[in-house]
This record gives sequence, structure tokens and C-alpha cells, in this order.
Amino acid sequence: MNKLFFAVISLTLFLAACGNEPKQETTEEKPFVAEEAVDLTNAEAMMNNMPSPIEMAILIKHEGARYDKELLNDVKNISKYTTNAKKAINIGVYSADVGYTTLFKQTQETYFYFNNIRKLSDEIGLSSAFDQSMFDRVESNVENRDSLIGIITQAYQIANRFLKDNNRMSTSVLMVGGAWVECMYIATRLSSNGKINSHIAARVAEQEITLGKLLATMNEFKTDENVAAMIPQLQSLKTIMEKGKIATPKDDDFVINEAQYNELVAKTAEVRGSFVN
Repeated sequence: MNKLFFAVISLTLFLAACGNEPKQETTEEKPFVAEEAVDLTNAEAMMNNMPSPIEMAILIKHEGARYDKELLNDVKNISKYTTNAKKAINIGVYSADVGYTTLFKQTQETYFYFNNIRKLSDEIGLSSAFDQSMFDRVESNVENRDSLIGIITQAYQIANRFLKDNNRMSTSVLMVGGAWVECMYIATRLSSNGKINSHIAARVAEQEITLGKLLATMNEFKTDENVAAMIPQLQSLKTIMEKGKIATPKDDDFVINEAQYNELVAKTAEVRGSFVN
């Protein structure tokens, strides 16, 4: 399953310094251009070993999480995404939503969210991965979770190869960042509704390692202004997670540092809001 959303979103690559605001995007779109050449060896290795969004969804479901449609990024928000950066980020966001809806067998929502991924992908030149035949296969297998996961896995592998071959790895990084943040948002919201679910909170705390790898990868592409704008947002989450141990094992449970965890929940919602709005 580690390859589920491969490097492109490795889906889940489960994101600046406090007070820093991301660079404001304009609605004037620029065509994609080849990126400055960088050594991709380390970046590819780190991204290939990232957990997928479906893995995060499996973990939180195993710990007793429920399905809550209100946590997902509204499919109607797609009309807000007018720049290439916003489109790439929200391909990632919607991909995490697909992982969540697929796991909980919400077939209609899975279809809607995958359709949004396809539309955004077409708009940034990824139609080779999410073409009509791929969409037809999703539609035919939307009731079959295992088949659907396989189809989506293949689509993202194709997309990742395309981005790499066309020197657009920063696009992949933006997608991964969007997916990771959405997974974290869903998990933190599910774990903090009323009394904190200590087991889900512990799973969230484990993402500090993944976040470190993601930030290291992003730094390989920080000459891209959109990646550079995302780095401090993700770093703000890492700063909170580094303050101390959020979850400490005790018998068959965990003791949660509630003040620190609630700070992380709030900051995750803030970062996610800047991505989807």
C-alpha cells in the first residue's frame, strides 16, 4: 500500500513559522515551464516511502473513527481553484478525500471526488493519467473498494512518471502537500470531537516523522515560489509537534498532552483552510 498514491501524492504524504502568510496568488495564470534542474535522487526516495492517504484512513478507522461527510472539501469548491498551484494542491486534497470515502464505502461521494480530480488534472495537463477510460473504470468499479484502489494507484503512478519526465516535480510536491494536510485535518477532527480519542491522537502524533520527510523533499524545490509558500505552513505544524511528546503510551492506552494536541488541531485547520478556500 505504500505505493498507493506513489510519489505524486503518495497520497498522503501526510504541512511557516508562526505568523508567516503564504504568498498571495493571482488569478492570472502562467503556463507550466520546465523547472530548474535538481538532483531528484533523494527527493524521489523520500516520496516513494511516504505512506498513502488510504493508509492513514485505515489507521483512523481501525481506531474507531466514523464517517463524517462534513469534514471533506466541498466538491463545489472546485470553481475557486483558478491557478495551477491551487489546482495541484487540491488534486491532493480531493485525493485524500477519495481515500476516506473509498474506505468507508461511500460510493457516490467517491465518484464525485474522483471526477473533481479528473477535471483539475485535465486543467494542469495530467489528462494522460486521468483520462476518460480511467474515469469509466472508476465508474464501473465504484462499488468494489479493492478494484478502485488498484485503479487509482495506477493513475497516480502514471501521473508521477509524467511529472518527473516533464520536469514538473514541484507540481507533484504541491499535490502531496495538499493530500497530507487533508489527511491530517480529517484525522485531527475525528479525534477531537468532544473528548479526545487518544488512539487516533497517537496516530496523528506519529506523522511528525512523515512531515519531516515531506519538508526535506519540499526544500529540494523551494526555488518554486508556490512550494516556498507552503514550506512555512507545514513548518508551523512541525514546530508544534516538536514541543514535546504528544502521546505517551500507558498500559493499553495513551496519555495525551491535550494543550499541545489542541494547538495542533487548530493550526492544522488553519493551514487546511488556506489550501481549500
